[in-house]
Amino acid sequence: MNLQLKNRKIILGITGSIAAYKACTLCRMLVKQGAEVHVVMTSSACKLVAPATLEALSGHPVPVDIFEDADKIGHIALAGNADLAVIAPASANTIAKMAAGFADNMLTAAVLACTCKTVVVPAMNTHMLHNPATVENLETLKRRGMLIMQPATGDLACGINADGRMPEPAEILNYIIKILNSDISPEGITYVPQDLLPTPKRTAMLTQTKLLGKASGAGLKVVITAGPTVEDLDPVRFITNRSSGKMGFALSAAAKALGAQVVLIAGPVKLDTPEGITRIDVRSALEMLHAVEDNLKGCDVFIGCAAVADYRADHIESQKISKRDHRDGLTIKLVRNPDIVATVGKLENNRPFTVGFAAETQNGEEHARRKLADKNLDLIALNYVQHSNIGFDSDQNELMIFDRDGIAARYGVQDKNVLAASFCDLIFERVKKGQA
Repeated sequence: MNLQLKNRKIILGITGSIAAYKACTLCRMLVKQGAEVHVVMTSSACKLVAPATLEALSGHPVPVDIFEDADKIGHIALAGNADLAVIAPASANTIAKMAAGFADNMLTAAVLACTCKTVVVPAMNTHMLHNPATVENLETLKRRGMLIMQPATGDLACGINADGRMPEPAEILNYIIKILNSDISPEGITYVPQDLLPTPKRTAMLTQTKLLGKASGAGLKVVITAGPTVEDLDPVRFITNRSSGKMGFALSAAAKALGAQVVLIAGPVKLDTPEGITRIDVRSALEMLHAVEDNLKGCDVFIGCAAVADYRADHIESQKISKRDHRDGLTIKLVRNPDIVATVGKLENNRPFTVGFAAETQNGEEHARRKLADKNLDLIALNYVQHSNIGFDSDQNELMIFDRDGIAARYGVQDKNVLAASFCDLIFERVKKGQA
């Protein structure tokens, strides 16, 4: 299970927009991320999606009528200690009611009782979206501290292609993770200055301090290496290790989403920098080592995910080596590169929690255990790289995690982003346990 939202209480409000069916997928995604999801629906939403479906997906009762069952009034009490409320989709009608402060159904009553941040995801006909009444209502919600997610552009139920479409559940999920687990403002979400936020009934109820305290990586500085290193032979040729960098970049994004401050030291790769992290680009193993050493101050966790070339040329030719001068073959003297993860693992002072990777093709467990001991690591992740569907260049991977007592965890074949979140959560739990 991916645990980027572990232990977070989220209220998911669903209104009578035709996009209500997408809320089922969003609910499932939130639960898979470890969140405790409580769904609240309007009566109009129930005509589009059955409450029983959301009850099955969330594992909790889904209230609709505020008067039908006195026991369900507890959902309003829940609004007082939830981490986030998300209204997705939010219809023009419900947006108008929220702007006016109505509490005439379970959803509007829960929103009015919320002391946490609230995300509103409008989804409606484009003319309704741009009607001055809706525009003014959304501005009112912004002034009160609600976060308005920009509607997507695409095919609408009325048959036209325009803005007003509900963003895909995965996009909404990413915004939620950023809001709850980082200190940055997600692109596309409007934050209202703090002096315009409503005064919370309890201290710091609306601040990031409260939210970040629950994130497993909160307060930790993490340095991660990723990708290959390139060792030049001459101005044209080089030797390297095979690596796309995808696993290291996924770990960086996951660590940031879990609240950590992340420095990513990357060899030559063609990947976008995950939002909110510091990226340092290097080429050779020596450059990577120096970058790691420069960033170890205050480092709590070091993850050596890079495929560092084991050897480099003893001498780099200043001009291109000519084949004509070496018709019978070419001999190049190679020297050992420094073992970066071992260098960190064997630090005598201010040593961070150190994690390595073992990319193997045979006898993997034996090699991983030996590397764990020889390099003085806290954890090592074993992945077999001879399979074409995982590892190199793939979006999927499979890991077996070892600590000094044996196997600490097994992660079956899954998306690297999902795997990275689970692995980072394990690492941070070990770090926090050691600090206790």
